[in-house]
Amino acid sequence: MTLTPHAFAPGWERRAVVYQVYPKSFLDADGDGIGDLPGLTEKLDYIADLGADTVWLCPIFKSPMIDQGYDMADYTAVNPLFGTLEDVDALIEEGRRRDIKIILDIALNHCSTQHPWFQEALANPGGPYADYFIWRKPGADGAAPNNWPSVFGGPAWTTPEGHDRAYLHLFDKSQADLNWDNPAVRQEIYAAIRFWLARGIAGFRLDVVTMISKDPALPDLPAGGLMDRYRIWARGPNLHAYLREMRREAFDPYQAVAIGEAPGLTPETAAAVLDPADPMLHMVYHFDLVEPPRDEAGDYDRVAFKKVFTAWDQGVGPQGWNSVVLSNHDLSRIVHRFGDPAQRYESATMLLALVLFQRATPFLYQGDELGLLNTPFTDMSELDDVWAKTTYREALKKGRTPAEAFAKAAAMTRDHARTPFPWTEGFGGGFSGGTPWLRTNPLNAPLNVERQSRATRSVLRFAKAAIALRKAEAPFWQEAAFEDLLPEHPDVFLFQRKLGDQSRIVALNLRGARAEAPLPSGRVILSNYRLQDRPRPEEGALLPFEVRVYAPS
Repeated sequence: MTLTPHAFAPGWERRAVVYQVYPKSFLDADGDGIGDLPGLTEKLDYIADLGADTVWLCPIFKSPMIDQGYDMADYTAVNPLFGTLEDVDALIEEGRRRDIKIILDIALNHCSTQHPWFQEALANPGGPYADYFIWRKPGADGAAPNNWPSVFGGPAWTTPEGHDRAYLHLFDKSQADLNWDNPAVRQEIYAAIRFWLARGIAGFRLDVVTMISKDPALPDLPAGGLMDRYRIWARGPNLHAYLREMRREAFDPYQAVAIGEAPGLTPETAAAVLDPADPMLHMVYHFDLVEPPRDEAGDYDRVAFKKVFTAWDQGVGPQGWNSVVLSNHDLSRIVHRFGDPAQRYESATMLLALVLFQRATPFLYQGDELGLLNTPFTDMSELDDVWAKTTYREALKKGRTPAEAFAKAAAMTRDHARTPFPWTEGFGGGFSGGTPWLRTNPLNAPLNVERQSRATRSVLRFAKAAIALRKAEAPFWQEAAFEDLLPEHPDVFLFQRKLGDQSRIVALNLRGARAEAPLPSGRVILSNYRLQDRPRPEEGALLPFEVRVYAPS
């Protein structure tokens, strides 16, 4: 395919509605049970009809798939499971015809131990590729060089057989951390990014990019949980320098967007990497919203949840830019975390509105627009997720019974978000003509696109209406100031968006029970309840998980 010139208008990412696709589970076009690039291209019309204008594609690079593509073995080769380079070019071109941009996902903190760089480092410990990775000698008794744990469980160090040094892997042992202090590593990475941007890719989501710079001393970590460790790892001494260099050498020549997955950043530290006067990242993809905050009794603290929105909006400031993310390929389904499966339609639609009406770029994960549910897994053999498998093994080591270990793994597995997408009423939900790589979810079978498209009232119809409103009133929703009007209300999130003389007020009941609150007057321009079902205005109440968008009078 002949590559056609492309140009991206500055600031396009602020106007975008991003739809995340997990390609392995989206649509299988060749019948092998694995979703692929031609399947995604076939469904671009669906994404365009939804109203999304940017597709973020989970990793498609050559990989042994131990961590579903985040263990990359070649940064410029397409995994044959998904297709060919020509299929990528076709996807880009068909996306352009529909005004849909394509963003790829790339892991820069680490690569697969099957990558030629690591294989050469193993074969020649004194050669140049050894310095592409981080090695330390174990203690005299074989102890790890420091107390760093892997995010996935167990120590973050592995000593290859026949070697006297251990390599660092902050994730799975199949994912060796790259030594970003080596200029040769950085130039290899920048060249790979340019390879894809030259083909018309609009940008990258940079996986755990805040972890690329390590303190050379690799000091022991203090006691704390995963988020505490992320905050320490995000303070690498050269992080800002490397982000500036990458932006300048790889992204800016193509006017492409750099979206940094940013575990460990706070609103204040994120503001520094988002400052347009000191270009590093265009936006960060943070995790402060992905799990409900808990009070001392362990209950979902909705007041604390609302404060996260204000903290990030104010912390990043008017010059920086936010994303708003409640779901992705690593999380259980959004209805189970913030809603109620028994009130699936109401809670799923309320959560869509919550994401879509912020002063930030909204990210929707495939199936959010359908209100999909978690899968009732029954046995470890049904799980594919390497993190869940590690969780199971570690639980057994700690004395849990197999049933207890499985319950823990099934509760946290990322496979809940990765089951095949339900398109139709037919065999396998229309995902594949073959046997799917991961079991389909029987609970999602009746929630398929075909059925929801026919229904007069469905999560899919609401999603289209909410996205259409955000776009019809551009640039208001992108630029209007944000203010929480009832920050201490225990159930209701009532926030105002204001730009000049125009304002909108969004009322969200975050709880699955009727909630009373001082609601505004004015015309309701969007709701997930029918007019005849809603309380009268004078009652000052919202129904369970109700959302209303007001045009104040």
